[in-house]
Amino acid sequence: MTCPKSPGPHRRLLPRLLHQCFHSKRHGCLPLTFPASALRSKTLNPKPHTTMRGRWWSHPIIPRTLPSTLLFLFLFLYLLPPPSSETPLFSLLLLLLLLRRRRRYPKPRRPFTRTFSSFQALLPPLGALLAPSLNPSHVSELFQKHPVKPHTALAFFDWIGRNPGFRHTVESHAALLKLLFQYKTRLNLEKIIVSMVKSCNNAEDMSAAMDTFKAIRRADGVGDDFSFCGGLSLRCYNFLLKSLAQFGMVEEMKFVFHQIQKDGILPDLFTYNTMIKVYCKEGNMIETKNYLRLLMKERLDPDTFTCNSLILGFCKSKNFDRACWLFVMMPQIGCWRNEFSYTILIHGLCEAHRTDEAFLLWSKMGEDKCRPNVHTYTVMIDSLCKEAKIETARALLDEMTDRAVVTYNALVGGYCKSGRTKDALRIVNLMESSECKPDAWTYAMLINGLCNDNRIEDAEAMMNEAIKKHLVPNVVTYTNLIDGYCKLGKVDDAFRVKDFMQLNGCKPDVWVYTSLITGLLKKDRLEDAKEILNEIVANGLVPNVVTYTSLIDGYCKRGRVDGALEIFDLMDSKGCQPNAWTYNDLIYGFCQVRKVNKAMVLLTRMLRSGFSPNVITFTALIQGQCKEGYIDGAFRLLEMMEANELVPDHHTYSVLIDALCKAGRNEEAWSLFNNLPTKGIRANRVMYTNLIDGFCKAGNVNFARNLLEKMISDDCLPDSYTYSALIHGFCKEKLLQEALLLLDDMTKKGIEPTPVTYTTLIDKMLKEGNEDDAKRILDKMGLSGYKPNTFTYTVFIHAYCSDGRIEEAEKVMAEMEKEGVLLDLVTYSIFIDGCGNMGQLDRAFSALKHMIDSSCEPNYWTYSILLKHLLKKNNADSVFVDTSGMWNVLELETVLKLLEEMVKHGCTPNVVTYYSLISGFCKGGRLKETRMLLSHMKERGLSPNEEIYTLVITCCCNMKLYTEAISLISDMTEFGYQPRLESYKHLVLGLCDEGDSKKAKSVFCDLLEREYNYDEVAWKILIDGLLRKGHVDVCSELLFVMEDRGCCPSPQTYAMVAKESPEALNGLVGELEG
Repeated sequence: MTCPKSPGPHRRLLPRLLHQCFHSKRHGCLPLTFPASALRSKTLNPKPHTTMRGRWWSHPIIPRTLPSTLLFLFLFLYLLPPPSSETPLFSLLLLLLLLRRRRRYPKPRRPFTRTFSSFQALLPPLGALLAPSLNPSHVSELFQKHPVKPHTALAFFDWIGRNPGFRHTVESHAALLKLLFQYKTRLNLEKIIVSMVKSCNNAEDMSAAMDTFKAIRRADGVGDDFSFCGGLSLRCYNFLLKSLAQFGMVEEMKFVFHQIQKDGILPDLFTYNTMIKVYCKEGNMIETKNYLRLLMKERLDPDTFTCNSLILGFCKSKNFDRACWLFVMMPQIGCWRNEFSYTILIHGLCEAHRTDEAFLLWSKMGEDKCRPNVHTYTVMIDSLCKEAKIETARALLDEMTDRAVVTYNALVGGYCKSGRTKDALRIVNLMESSECKPDAWTYAMLINGLCNDNRIEDAEAMMNEAIKKHLVPNVVTYTNLIDGYCKLGKVDDAFRVKDFMQLNGCKPDVWVYTSLITGLLKKDRLEDAKEILNEIVANGLVPNVVTYTSLIDGYCKRGRVDGALEIFDLMDSKGCQPNAWTYNDLIYGFCQVRKVNKAMVLLTRMLRSGFSPNVITFTALIQGQCKEGYIDGAFRLLEMMEANELVPDHHTYSVLIDALCKAGRNEEAWSLFNNLPTKGIRANRVMYTNLIDGFCKAGNVNFARNLLEKMISDDCLPDSYTYSALIHGFCKEKLLQEALLLLDDMTKKGIEPTPVTYTTLIDKMLKEGNEDDAKRILDKMGLSGYKPNTFTYTVFIHAYCSDGRIEEAEKVMAEMEKEGVLLDLVTYSIFIDGCGNMGQLDRAFSALKHMIDSSCEPNYWTYSILLKHLLKKNNADSVFVDTSGMWNVLELETVLKLLEEMVKHGCTPNVVTYYSLISGFCKGGRLKETRMLLSHMKERGLSPNEEIYTLVITCCCNMKLYTEAISLISDMTEFGYQPRLESYKHLVLGLCDEGDSKKAKSVFCDLLEREYNYDEVAWKILIDGLLRKGHVDVCSELLFVMEDRGCCPSPQTYAMVAKESPEALNGLVGELEG
């Protein structure tokens, strides 16, 4: 109670009480005449209808008179603020303890124990007010800072501990023990130690208790023959061991056991059983055998408890055969099996997924006159559910007489995990009818099951029902609900549940935030997802590998690999180790944006981190090599994959067949396809479609038609993409009627044509001038429920522009925007070309402006079209149908004119603009113009990007200007760009062709200083470059350099080098021997 600032009624009452104290008829005592209710309420404010002498305090143990000294103490204490180390509390307590020894007071009316009654009789009104204000830390501080005699301290400790609401802690016990130790008295020692251990609520408390015990043991007996703890009984030690075992404090138990031995006490069977069981729980059979050996040495016989512990230990250490052997042998060694013996072994077998054996053992329990208990049933039901034997589990539940919530929960969980949520709800109804109330875990499983069934609203209703029953949903329940909403794309509802969660005092964990990140990524809200990561850190949580990987995956799937790499670096800086999925996501992302060099570097980092690449990893890398046109590299990865005992799947071979077909290597694709049965792979629809498309593009439509027939005969049904590929082939070969017949054939077979199918036919008809037929196909497309897409509109725009009908083409573009169909690069470029053909360059530049404003980036083709028409305008005699030949004669002035026109029409040239223009000059081998354009670019504050540097380096190498190429590589690295391996390949190979192997070696050494995959270095520079050009000696020398610098390729790469040129490896051996 805090002393009020203004004088209250009790302050006004104080002078009157003091007056009574000094003018009492009996010297030293005075009548206690103020109302007891005033004392009990701590107000001293008498009720209006009472007087100061109107009522005596009628507490049964209160004497009618009170010593004046104690009344002064009472009044002084009453007016104090709440006790703290700042008040005279401890002085008052000490004074009271001294008064106990000096005075005798009336005995209480009720009998009490000796210590308790003495304090209860000491100062009843003061004690009643003092005790609620004290806490264990006050007791501890009193014993530590003030000299209190042992008997007095014990009496006070006992008295305060009996007060309602007061509970001693390890700290207060420790203070008392240290005080007793100081006075070298063993009074009630065992009782205090046992009480201290009982006061432990967790492992931290138990550790503090042990620290006290150890500290006293260390100081025990130092300097004299007195032993404070030496007289502890085995019973006390056993209780200490048992308590330590409950918290799994094995090392502390080992210490106590050694103290038992040190005190010369013989451990009994209970002692050994306690030690054996705690080690068996950990599966530590080595230590278990040591204590078992000691038990046998003491001529103690193991009992059933001992055997049960050993069975548990064998199960934990996965030695189930030994556990079963001991179980069988128990009766022969005089240890009868009980229900715990069966339950332990059944549990162990279930955890090892040996459910059938566990069930057989369960059925034998009656032979030992044992009945399964609730835990036995629960373990068995849970294991059967995990093995999808739910009906058997249900039968076990039906035969149970006493069922617990945990048993029902096991079956509810089994039904939910198998997708049978309705049956789970029936179990809950049975549960309630049996007067067994579902708990929070029951509802959590039901909510998870409903979420998995996409019944999110029902799941939320279930959560609200649980809350109405005063069952507090835990973080798992909320997470399941939030995750369910996120999977359905209802992110706003997920955030609503998260807010509700926080409102109910449940703090979101990392998994909640991870689900929200996944949901935001599905809605393409990358920046919001990144903000969630910041929120996790701000709330004091640590993002885990799943959180980071989800973000990395989201960025990679949207082509933003630089952002993904930033998160990867952040992850590393926070000490969160990536896993195999993290690397796979990054590798896939870099392969999709045609940066396979960096993907290969990530493969190296993945291997160094101890993760083994899987089929997904290699397939992504194979696809990345194929996308950049390095099919040989893709097949080398296939060899490495097989060497690592990984079996390529359908997707792997589909990628390779598709790449070969797109590269025009149809015969190789066909050969690979025919070899699939020998590899255990059955050809699928994707493979057939890729082959049909490849042969159609090569003009071999008859072979493609035969492939379609073979596909059908092999029970591999074609889809719309298969037919579209063949229809496109017929149209390309001017076989429109055959294409239309194929359209009818696919429709009759129930295969619905896609917009691509219809658009292919429309395009062919428009090119042949059959606009009416094209529009009929368009109408047919609409009747099939398809709207025209970008490709459909573009073929009409191309037809109109080819006929000079620019206005109609422009109307089609307006219709596209009205219908919400995006105009792409091809659409704009065709329209710009059409405007240029009609001499309407202003209209063409206006279209370019519209294109840029629509976030559609022009490319090399677009700028080539504009330059073609500018060149035509300046030189009427110049006619270029193919823009590639234009770059051989194009003047720089025309390019600068293009840039001026762009600025004039509000189109600011950017890095991509200069890249497209420099690309054209590099293709034409015009390095002078390239340099001037680079200078022009830098004058306008633009820096070359990685692609521009790569183009110019290649151009320099093609023109044998290797010194300039080396300088550009140096400039490139200064700007933070990693030169591509192709640039080094051109440079090293060119220098070797020039006979300058010394400089080539220097460049190669520079390459090894950078982060590349050494296998890829060997493939592209040594094998594809030097060996195929006949530079065997240089190849051997550079391979030795790699060995010398610790940049060794894999064994598979050495095998590839030997296969390409055995002399190269022989040269390497010679270098090593030298």
